[in-house]
Amino acid sequence: MKKMTCLIFTVFIMVNLGSAGPLIWRGAKTIDAGKPIFMVGLGYCTVNKSYNWTDEEWTDLIDASQTTVMNAHFMLGYAPIKKWEIMAHIPVMMKDKDTLSSFGLQDVWLKTRYNFLGGKGQPFVTGVAAVRIPTTSEDAEIALDDRTLDIALGGLFMSPRLGQVLLHLKAGYWYNMKNDADYDIGDNIEAIFKIDYIFNKKVKTFLNFTFVETFKTKDADGNTLDNTEKRRLNIIPGLVIKPAPGLNIRPKFIYPLSMICKGGSNFTWKIGFDIWYVLE
Repeated sequence: MKKMTCLIFTVFIMVNLGSAGPLIWRGAKTIDAGKPIFMVGLGYCTVNKSYNWTDEEWTDLIDASQTTVMNAHFMLGYAPIKKWEIMAHIPVMMKDKDTLSSFGLQDVWLKTRYNFLGGKGQPFVTGVAAVRIPTTSEDAEIALDDRTLDIALGGLFMSPRLGQVLLHLKAGYWYNMKNDADYDIGDNIEAIFKIDYIFNKKVKTFLNFTFVETFKTKDADGNTLDNTEKRRLNIIPGLVIKPAPGLNIRPKFIYPLSMICKGGSNFTWKIGFDIWYVLE
C-alpha cells in the first residue's frame, strides 16, 4: 500500500509540473562587471489536456480536473567581474483545481554564467551551471515542485549580428535526484533555437523554439516506471520593448506543438510577461 501511495504521489507530480525552468534563458552576452540585473517573469495558463498513452493522443480534461496555474519567477543577479555572473532564482506559484488550491514558494535555485568567447563582430559562447534546492512545501494540496536536489550544466551560443537578425542556440542538462518518496525523478534535456529581429534600439521581435525531453522516473527499487517520460516542444513568439535605459519589457505567447509533445498533462496555450532591468 505504501509503495502504491508513493507511486501515485510521484505520477501526480510528473503530470502537473512543467519544464525545468529558465536555465538557458537570456542570450550568451553577459552584463558588465559590477552591474546588477533583476528579472520577474509572470505566466498564466490552464492545464486542460492529458496524454493518453494507449491511444497516443491528447484528451481534454473535464472542468473539475483542470488546473489553473499562475506563476511569478524572480531573479536577482550580479557580475562580480567581467564575463562572470551569479544569480538567485525565486519562483512562486499558485494552482487551483476544483476544491484544491496551493500557493507558495517552489524549489529555489542558484545559477552562474561565464562568457568564454565574444566581442564586436564575433559570436558569443557562454557556459552556465545551476543547482536547484528543495524549498517548496511538502504539505501543499497541489504539488508546486518535485522537492529534489538537482544540478545542471549548459551552453549558450549567439551569432554575430546578421543585418537585423540574431541567432541563438542553447542547450542544457538537468540531473534530477530523488524526491521525498525515494523515487529518482527523470533527468531533463533542454534546447532552444531563437531568432531575434531587431527593428531599432528600442524594439525587437523574437521567435523561440523550446524543446524539453524528460526521461522516465525510477522507483525506490531502481525499476523504471512506464509512461513517466515527457516531451515538450513549444513555439514562442514575442516582443521586446526598451522604454528606458536598462529596462526591457517582454510579452510572449507559448504554444505547445501537440503532434510532438507527449506524456503527463499540458496546456493549450500560455501567456507570459517578463520585465528585465540592468543598471547602466
